[in-house]
Amino acid sequence: MSSNGRDSGSIVLGWLTKLMVILLLSGVVLFDFVSVGVAHMSASDDANTAAQAAACDWTHQHSVQSAYDAAVSAISSPAERVLVRGFQIDNDGSVHLLLRRDVTTLVAYRIGPLKKYTVAIAHGEAVPCTL
Repeated sequence: MSSNGRDSGSIVLGWLTKLMVILLLSGVVLFDFVSVGVAHMSASDDANTAAQAAACDWTHQHSVQSAYDAAVSAISSPAERVLVRGFQIDNDGSVHLLLRRDVTTLVAYRIGPLKKYTVAIAHGEAVPCTL
């Protein structure tokens, strides 16, 4: 009877170990998905903030370089950058830009095929500032 008790104890321990591994892996995957989702939303807000800064600068300076610099200065995250190719000022002073944010996750950014999901490209736009 004592060996039967030990067998049932190791069965329970085996199931607990498998359950903990599954929970751990599920947690890591969930954390990565949440990180990527939050980064996309945050990047969109930051892109609009940068575009607004550029539009206000354009209203006062009328210099594309100065407006671009204002957009770059409005970005506070080192993981974000305003893309030069996506920066545009319309004739009416509206600003359109693309912002790239690299998302650091626990696992996804280290795996080649998943790396593309850890880059958020957000479009920002703003109407001209009123003086």
